[in-house]
Amino acid sequence: MEYKTKEEVHNKALKIIGKTQHELINELGLNIKGHKNAMGDVFEEWFGKAKDNKSEPDLGVVELKATPFKKLKRETKGRKYSAKERLVLNIIDYNKLDNEKFNTSHFIHKNKVLEIAFYEYFKDLNSSEFFFKYMVLYQMKKSPKDFAIIKRDWETIQNFVKDGKAEDLTESATNYLAACTKGANKNSLRKQPHSNVMAKQRAFSFKSKFMTTLLNDYVINDKQSEAVIKDPIELEKNSLEEIILQRIDKFKNMSIDYIANEFGINIRKFDGHLIKNSNNMIIRALLNLNRTNKGIDDVEEFEKAAIIPKTIQFDSKGVNKENMSLDTFKFKDLVKEHWQDEDELADSDLNIYFSESKFLFVVFQEDENGINVLKGAKFYSFPRKLIDGDIKKVWEDTRSKLMNGVELNYDSKRNRVTNNFIKQSDDMIIHVRPHAGKSSYIDDNNSSLLPVPAKWTNKPKEFSNNYMTKQSFWINNTFIKEVVKDLL
Repeated sequence: MEYKTKEEVHNKALKIIGKTQHELINELGLNIKGHKNAMGDVFEEWFGKAKDNKSEPDLGVVELKATPFKKLKRETKGRKYSAKERLVLNIIDYNKLDNEKFNTSHFIHKNKVLEIAFYEYFKDLNSSEFFFKYMVLYQMKKSPKDFAIIKRDWETIQNFVKDGKAEDLTESATNYLAACTKGANKNSLRKQPHSNVMAKQRAFSFKSKFMTTLLNDYVINDKQSEAVIKDPIELEKNSLEEIILQRIDKFKNMSIDYIANEFGINIRKFDGHLIKNSNNMIIRALLNLNRTNKGIDDVEEFEKAAIIPKTIQFDSKGVNKENMSLDTFKFKDLVKEHWQDEDELADSDLNIYFSESKFLFVVFQEDENGINVLKGAKFYSFPRKLIDGDIKKVWEDTRSKLMNGVELNYDSKRNRVTNNFIKQSDDMIIHVRPHAGKSSYIDDNNSSLLPVPAKWTNKPKEFSNNYMTKQSFWINNTFIKEVVKDLL
């Protein structure tokens, strides 16, 4: 069947909602087994589209994409769902990309109109029972602000190629549109112009955080965040990062009391002490967000671009006492993870987090008189060598110890339990430590179920072999100081 309009494609797609993979395979008489891309294959077959690698959009007027989402174990920022993975688009031809213009590029020609089929992923359900739940006809140009940021991302990727540095591309180098690896062996290496160094084959992709926002804001209609950029015209002259840094640096080396007064916000209690989230309130004011004492991560651009904003507080001696916590992990989930998938794409939660994320560090420091001063801000992406170095080693060590039984020791004199996970003193960029209201070695809200019984020394009678205080990965404060020392 020939499709003449995008609306015709969308109406056809809506008729697949609620049908399971198994039902569709039988209905269409397909010979598709439950492999990773089965839902995508079924979706294309629904339109009578044979699998191919053509440069044209799948149906001439629309490119077809199927992608999974999952229900969160607990609500995050008021949201119940997130994308399970990035949305991979077309393979990048480095030689062609070198000479293209964005508006006439192969990327735009192929992906300007996407019919995206969202299906819910269930960890404990056979994939043959998965079914399509939402359809969205996504047109990049209909969101001028997103389109401007995507254009900047495309140009950033192109500049790596023009500079002969395609081998240095990373997903965290861009905001919404990324260049993800595609293929994991020597046969997937590609030539690039301007360099004799072979580069990994990569594909354009929308980051998983961008897909999460697309799902919640435009499909489920559950928009929770506000935006830094109110007018897309701002993005014609400056990148998202430049706009953010310009707004913050305008008040660089000024006290937070002075900044608060300039914006008419109250950061002190009746007794004169600072409100707990005073630094966050200052940042929200500088970025032209609502003047509340909320955090600074519920921002549209931050959510879409996987930007992790963090305020770093130093004392007058240049010491930042706080390590930076990441989300807690469930022990039984961690041991089932793999660091990478067959295409060398980040697969474990920790690898995805560091591969896709870009940190916005905003630095404050008290002077010798106790006055807190904004020292500046910078963006930082973790280099691949650190992710596949220390960070991977800590992840592997944690996973191995959980699989073999974590070692726990009760010290009765200090009434304290120690474990054999990597500690901050091991100086490995990140470490593992508790992330709970209080320690617990029984089944309650502060503990998590172990995949293998713990190996105890001096175990108290009331403690269990099967539960341990919730843990998370933490970024060492000494590493953070090294990253931002140029702002002090």
